[in-house]
Formats: sequence, C-alpha cells, structure tokens
Amino acid sequence: MKTSVWSFAVVGLLSTCAGCNALATPPVPEEHARDFIRLDPKSPRLAYVKVEVVQESSVAPNVQLTGRVGFDEDHTQRVASPIDGRATKILVQLGDKVTNGQALVELTSAQVAALEADSAKSEQDLAVAEKALDRASKLRAEGAISDKESAQIEADFKKAKADTARTNAQLRSLSLSNTGPSVSASLRARIAGTIVERNILLGQEVRSDAPAPLLTISDLGTDWVQADVYEQDLGAVTKGAVVNVHVPAYPGESFSGTVSHVGDVLDPATHTVKIRCVVPNPGNRLKPEMFARIELTNAGDLKAILLPSRAILTDSQHARVIVATEDNVYRQRVVETGPEVDGNVRVLSGIRPGEKVVTDGAIFLRREMESD
Repeated sequence: MKTSVWSFAVVGLLSTCAGCNALATPPVPEEHARDFIRLDPKSPRLAYVKVEVVQESSVAPNVQLTGRVGFDEDHTQRVASPIDGRATKILVQLGDKVTNGQALVELTSAQVAALEADSAKSEQDLAVAEKALDRASKLRAEGAISDKESAQIEADFKKAKADTARTNAQLRSLSLSNTGPSVSASLRARIAGTIVERNILLGQEVRSDAPAPLLTISDLGTDWVQADVYEQDLGAVTKGAVVNVHVPAYPGESFSGTVSHVGDVLDPATHTVKIRCVVPNPGNRLKPEMFARIELTNAGDLKAILLPSRAILTDSQHARVIVATEDNVYRQRVVETGPEVDGNVRVLSGIRPGEKVVTDGAIFLRREMESD
C-alpha cells in the first residue's frame, strides 16, 4: 500500500513539472559562426540594425560608368626612327605645337647612304625591267616569245616596281630623296598637334627597334574617354549615343561627347564591354589619365538593384551584404557590384528582389560573426 502511494506521488510530481515546462517559453538561443549569426528577437543589439526589402527600380535618369581620359589615337603620332643612328639636333621641346611636315629630330646614320644606294639601284632595275617588258610585248605580238617567258618578264617588272616604291617610301620617311649622297636624315611630323611626350636626348643613340617612341604628338582638341559597360547595360549603349563626362577637377561641369565605338568582345572576368567616347576638349582642360564619370543618357527601361553604400561590406577579394532570413538569422553573402554613384552601389548579381538586406548595422553584425 505504501509503495502504491509513493508511485502516485512521483507520477503527480512529474506531471506537475511537465505542466510547468509547457507554460514557460524557452529563450531563443543566440549563436554565430564566421558567416552567420542568430539573434534573439528581443536582443538590444537589433536596435542598431535596419533591414530593407530588396527592390528593383529603373535606372534613372542615366546609366553611369567610370572611365579614364586618353589621347585621341586617330589624331596621335608616335614618332619612331626607321633606321639606327645618333641624334644630332632636337628641334622641338615638350609642349611645342608643330605642323604637319615639320622637322622634329635630325639623325646621322651610316644606313642613310645604304638606303640611297638601294633606291638608286631599284630605279635602275625598274628602268631595265620596263624596257624588257616593252620588248616582250612586241615579240609576243609577233609570236616570237613564249607565254612562260612573257609572264616571267612581267613578274620581274612588278617586283622592280615594288622595290622602287619601298625604297622611295623609306627615303621619304627620312625626308631624303635619291638626288644625291647624304649621311643625315630628319624625322618629321605627320600630323599637326602638340608634343606631349619626349624620350630622346641630344647625342642619344637611336635604334629602329626601340620599344618606346622618341616623341609623341597629339591633337588635344579632342580626347578619347574609355569605359567598361556591364553586360546588363549594353541595351543602353549604341554608337553615336550622347554622353556627359564629369571629372573631379571641374566639379559641377560636364563635357558632352558621343560614343564612337562599342566593343565586340565581353571580358570573361568582369562581364564588361569596352566603349570609347569622343569628347571635344576646348582649352585642353581634359588631361589624359584623368579619372572620369560617364553618363549615358536615354537609358530607357533598364532595371537595377541599388543599395546604400553602407550596406556593402568589402575586403581585398569580395563584396558582401548581410541577408536577413527566417528565425532572425543574418548571413553574409558574396555579391558582384558596380561603381558607387551618389552614395548608392549597383548590385549586379548575388541577391534578388524580395530578399531582405541589412542596410544599417552591417559592419556591426559582421564583427559579431567574426568575433571569437
């Protein structure tokens, strides 16, 4: 009888304890790892965290790119020497304006005499070949020469004509002619412009195979501004489209230009295509190597995900955001981003509309995850 009473007492006590557990709500455990953290909904730390739903919006009013100012290569000459020699006179200085045909550098070279001799020989060979061709034409009309012999004479004439053109072109490039012997040559400008680079000194030995140009001439009235366009924005880029270029040196100002070339190849690493814009440069205010921001007008109905720059966490390798999921879990995720413009960063991949992203307190949460 005592054993039975004791058993009922134990069962009753266990039932009472079970009822107590059913009425109490256990706290949500907080846990974290290197890439996520789970917080109690009542955690005071959440006061520093703001979460927003990712939305896709129109790219308004323009697609904005980052780029760099460069020389207009259609109006730039990099002066090299076609022969080996030594600079005896340098006739221009850095910053000088030159005209088409103006002498720039004078050289002395033993190759000059050899080129003149080659030119004279090629002229003689051409005269002989021309007479032979005339004679072969008469003999062929009389049936006194075979077709094979006639074809060989004609081929010799064409070769002599090509050799003469080549040697004369070499002499013209050195401002020489085949009218008399010489040991000096002049390198001349082929365009009008400004001397923007000089890599030659008086008395310097000059080689025809030198990798760097002796001088660079450019018409600074126009510049090229080159930029990378993301794959998602290619629909907004067409040849002839109007662009506005901004540089940090002139805040509040813009330089108008047009897209002159859109690349045909997508860079597999960045998924971008290179474009080139021609921009008039009044007063030579745009300087090559300046950083530039390019606005492509009339972007149309392109959509984009824009997040505040404070929501983007960057390191030496990746850009990340903190994504909020169910059960108060905050997880790091790698994303691909475009350049920052006006405090916002365009997210190219890694998140979708409708997901929740931490826009305030992301740095705080990452520190919490990475703390021991």
